[in-house]
Amino acid sequence: MNNLVQRTITGVLGAAFMLTAIWFSFYSFAAVFFLVTILSTYEYHQLLTKTGIPNNALAGITGSIVVYVLFVLQALNFDSGAILIAVPCLLFMIYMLIELFSTNDQPITRVTYTIAGILYIAVPFGLLTLIPWDHNPSGCYNWKPIKPVYAFELIFALLFLIWANDVGAYFVGKSLGRHKLFERISPKKTWEGSLGGLGTAMIFAYLLYCYFGIFSIPAWMGLCVIVVISGSLGDLVESMIKRTLQVKDSGTLLPGHGGFLDRFDALIFAIPFVYLYLTLIK
Repeated sequence: MNNLVQRTITGVLGAAFMLTAIWFSFYSFAAVFFLVTILSTYEYHQLLTKTGIPNNALAGITGSIVVYVLFVLQALNFDSGAILIAVPCLLFMIYMLIELFSTNDQPITRVTYTIAGILYIAVPFGLLTLIPWDHNPSGCYNWKPIKPVYAFELIFALLFLIWANDVGAYFVGKSLGRHKLFERISPKKTWEGSLGGLGTAMIFAYLLYCYFGIFSIPAWMGLCVIVVISGSLGDLVESMIKRTLQVKDSGTLLPGHGGFLDRFDALIFAIPFVYLYLTLIK
């Protein structure tokens, strides 16, 4: 099957499932990204193992689950702020003790790559679960509303902007791309494609303003720029990882897209920047 057709079918079905889960309730939203977190972390460790880099998949996946669940509890207003720091720190100490008494080679390398996976994947996805609670349904954005309401619109907006950037960059880059953006890391990306992605995302940002409201037009455009730049950098970072490890895709679970890290690399990198931006415009 043509790669573009595969990408389209997988993308449409995946997007429909994800958007439905996000819209239905916070619990279904959190459950979907819990699965994405586990599968992405698994892919990360599979990549390291295949290329001979010492790591501990069990510790990495366990740590990712714990960190993500703690963020979800915080989102549900269980006030796990101190625990959110203390528990992962305790698990880290326990893991260091395990490596101390193990006979594995390069224990520090194993620890470093394992912790890096948690920071790179689980923390951003966990942070994502906090975003939809910081919203006032009256249309006025407040950082700490009196009565928290699950605002799926913010997650929709983040995903739509990333997808709009991807689609615009792909088609504009295919037809008009001439000047390489970062040839050393990603030879196919061009400046023309990047500008096309930004333009497409800005159109969607205006449509989101018309449909959802929530922010002013300048705030929406600012969010759009933040998402496009950070998402594009996330894509380049994942390309750097794959080039360093000399692999084409992070996995094969998503036909036409590769693996979960291939599909969610832009979102992973954009989440912390978006969270900070939303904090600043409160």
